[in-house]
Amino acid sequence: MNVDIVKTIAALPGTAVLVALLITAGLLVVLTNWRLLIFVLGAQYILIGLMLTRVVPIELAAVKALVGVMICPVLYITARRMHWGQAEEEIDAEEDAPRAVQPRRRWWWIIGPGLPVRVIVTVLALAMSISLASRNPLPITADQSLSRDLTIGAFSVMLLGLINEVLAENPLKVGIGLLSFLAGFELFFTAVEPTLTIVGLLGLTNLIVALAISYLATAWASRRSEAKA
Repeated sequence: MNVDIVKTIAALPGTAVLVALLITAGLLVVLTNWRLLIFVLGAQYILIGLMLTRVVPIELAAVKALVGVMICPVLYITARRMHWGQAEEEIDAEEDAPRAVQPRRRWWWIIGPGLPVRVIVTVLALAMSISLASRNPLPITADQSLSRDLTIGAFSVMLLGLINEVLAENPLKVGIGLLSFLAGFELFFTAVEPTLTIVGLLGLTNLIVALAISYLATAWASRRSEAKA
């Protein structure tokens, strides 16, 4: 990628990046469609990389974002193979449904059941994390405003990642919550220890976790299909 393009992207207003990061963290809890979830997770990694450009060299932030984006194809392939936990009978029934009913089912598959509960929990979690981080920002940098933004981003992403793990039943969505929690931790820790070694170790940890999630999700889907057979 052209260096000028990277610098232009990195120069985006910090508040806009922070707001976009909070939106992606919330969408990971609200949404249930696996395609949208993986896309939003990739966007979250890119936004965390943009947040880090304010405290670490652009190269380190780019490595962090690149490792996160590399995880998304692994999850995408796993989700396609396991049909996001749907049994073959459920997929056949959805395809055989009348055309007038299919759009409604697809829309329901995007938002899923329990949408009001997830939205309320997400809003409350964001309000709590923003309030806590604004009152007691961690002394990450000498710039108090920057420290506040980083604290809000880290707290919100970590808290919503934990909530995603608690509310989800599908192990792949639970894994996305775990990866989101780790991403929030990395946002904080990388800003404190901005070294290539730390970024590399955290990136390797994310890749190992993603592979473990892929294996566990595939095994869960296989057992679920066998139980319904």
